[in-house]
Amino acid sequence: MCFLNEQIDPPSRIKLTRLLELITSSQHNLTSVRDFESAMIVHVEDSLKPFCDSTFRGRFVDIGSGGGIPGLVLAIAFPEAEWVLVDSIAKKTKEIERFAHELELKNVVVKTARAEELALEEREKFDAAFMRAVARCDTSLELATPLVKTGGIVYLYKGPGWCEERVFSRVAEEKLGLGLLQEKEYCLSDGSIRFMIVYAKKRETPDGFPRRCGMASKSPLGGSK
Repeated sequence: MCFLNEQIDPPSRIKLTRLLELITSSQHNLTSVRDFESAMIVHVEDSLKPFCDSTFRGRFVDIGSGGGIPGLVLAIAFPEAEWVLVDSIAKKTKEIERFAHELELKNVVVKTARAEELALEEREKFDAAFMRAVARCDTSLELATPLVKTGGIVYLYKGPGWCEERVFSRVAEEKLGLGLLQEKEYCLSDGSIRFMIVYAKKRETPDGFPRRCGMASKSPLGGSK
């Protein structure tokens, strides 16, 4: 994989390769992508390509981490930062913990919780939040924003459907005190188009957010489709 060879140092390359082996061989069906080359594109390249020129230091949260993507990939690529990976499904977080232990990732903390629950103990404690393939943008923003410090960043990974989602984003930005910083379009090795949507948190999140568990999805801030 050209991307991996060009962008990643050899020790990290070894860990990323092993991570893909762990994910694709897991008995818990963490991914539908089984062949190595496709997994490298879908899981590693997509996670890292928006941040080729970035440096992360601080404390970051990956919400709805699933099989550990993008959180474990980012933790390998940016070892000087602390990465908290959160998912509500215990069998997934148990697998993430196993992967992190085998890869000796000392900068990874794994939590089994919903984002709404995490906000009760970790409100405005993170420098940035990341969400990938979790929910529509307004739902994702309601879950992520309360966890981020004022002045921090929310990163959303989006596919081609972002253009249709943009209208829902605007409503959430206003209600949650966010500003849209960047819509970065990038192309993966297989030709697929992706977007990295970057928001700055301009003020403290209003006390009513996030709403009780499930409401961000059932009644999204941007309204129905």
